[in-house]
This record gives sequence, C-alpha cells and structure tokens, in this order.
Amino acid sequence: MKLLFFSQSNWSIPSISELAKSHEILGVVTFLKGERSNPFLLSFLEKRNIKALSWEDVKSSLNDDELANSDLGISFGFSSKIPKEIYAKISKGVLNVHFGKLPKYAGPAPLFWTIKNMEKSLSISFHIINEDWDAGELLLEEELPIFPGEPFGLLGSRASLLSSQKLDNLLRTFEGNVPEILEVNFTPLKRPSDIDLTIDWKKQSADEIEALINASNPAYGGAISSFRGSPIRILEVSPAEANINGIFAPGSVVYSDPQYGIFVICGDNKHLRINILQLEGTVLSGQKLAALGVRVYEKFE
Repeated sequence: MKLLFFSQSNWSIPSISELAKSHEILGVVTFLKGERSNPFLLSFLEKRNIKALSWEDVKSSLNDDELANSDLGISFGFSSKIPKEIYAKISKGVLNVHFGKLPKYAGPAPLFWTIKNMEKSLSISFHIINEDWDAGELLLEEELPIFPGEPFGLLGSRASLLSSQKLDNLLRTFEGNVPEILEVNFTPLKRPSDIDLTIDWKKQSADEIEALINASNPAYGGAISSFRGSPIRILEVSPAEANINGIFAPGSVVYSDPQYGIFVICGDNKHLRINILQLEGTVLSGQKLAALGVRVYEKFE
C-alpha cells in the first residue's frame, strides 16, 4: 500500500518506521518552516530518505501527484484540519490516530484531559476523517492502561509505540473492516489555558493536583503556581506521608529538608512531595529548594 503521512510530531516516527517495512511511504506532509516545524522529525526523514512535503504546497495543489498516487493518508500528530478537497484526492481517504476516546475527548489536547481527569486507561482511536473534527468512521479503538503517576510525555511515547503495531495490523485487514460511524462532538475540548493549568491548592485534592501536574509535563511546561510572589511551574510530585503538628492552610509547606525535600498540604489534607519545579527560569529539585532555605509554613499560592 502507498501511504502519505501528515505529521509534525515525533510520536509518528515509530509508525513511519514500522510501516516503511511493508508499505511504500510516498512522503510526510509537515511544516518545513515556522513555529510548527519539527527539526527532529525533518532530520529523521532526511536520514531515511523519505520526502518531506510542505503543507502550504499541498494546500496550493502543488503536490496533487503524491495525493493521487496514495492509497491511504495517515494523520498522526498533525495540528491542521485536512479539508475535503485534499483527503478526497486520496484513494481510501485519511486515517487519523487520536490519543483519546471519541467523541468524549475530541479536540486538540485529548492526552492532557485524559490524564487530568484521572482516567485509568487511554483510548487510542483510529478513524477515517470526514469534514467534522475528530469524526468519521471508527476502525479501531485500543485501550492502553495508564500507570499511576504517569506523566504526559511517557504516556504519549508508550501510546506511539503501541499505535505503530496496531496500524500495521490494521492496514493488513483494512478492506475487511466494518466501521462504526463516530458521533460528532460539537463541543470538543480546547487546548488547556493558563487557568486550566493553574493549581488550586485549597479546592483540589492531592490526587487532582498530581494528575494536573502529570498532564502538563512536558507539553505544557508544568502546572502553574506561585511561591514568594514569583510564578513557578511544578513538573513532578509524588504522594507523601508527613507526621506534622500545627494547623496548616492548603498550599503550605509542612516539611522542608535538604535530604527529603519539600512536603506540601493539599485541599483534602493529604500531602505531596515537590520533586521537580521551575522557578525564574531555573529547574530545581525539591531537595535543592529546601537547601536554599524554604521554611515550614511558607506557602505555594
């Protein structure tokens, strides 16, 4: 089968590598310049002698030969909507790999919301696109268990490897599938805003805060808080037990030690240890911050 990828994500690389073993990759439509270009992906394609096609050229009909010669398009980590005038030129249309259950997690940030909502597993949806966002014919839905405390980056990497295996199997039986028509979600989940990324120490439980931090690492730079009047990003925490005396408001440091780090109390009176954070452009461990003089009763706001 002749395939044409649409991608700007490193997570597509395992699938490109795997499918190249038994299919012909005509090229990868991507962004060659600008903020959305991915130098690592472009370098990979160059080393593998796979043609990188400009999305702007494809939209301008400069790559109609590649489209017409393709049996199937595969969209994997591609941020632009592929219009009908493009996917209709490809024999079997475009298959999209979506890291989230559809239509529940339709939208551009399904992995973030899946982790933030403390789902026990990630649904990887493989569907043929139509004119609506994250809709069309569902060919396969694969469940991937989420490890306790697993961050965005690690889960996405595991999902990308599983997707490469499932795509290869799916293409072998492509003609025999009886697809389910996906319901359109007219209110797809948006990309998280700064408000979505901000920790509410008073209202959120320790589990909810840990889930938010895991969902935001690394793609969104960590969860937002403040300390000593300065904005910070928290990248990793872990549940902690602390035997403490005194009355503490949520967000307060209840224990600070250069060896064991910083423990903070949450809205449900459970504790989290701050493992990694970014303060004023510097990435620090909780132990390092404790060694710099953080005291009990100081607060994360």
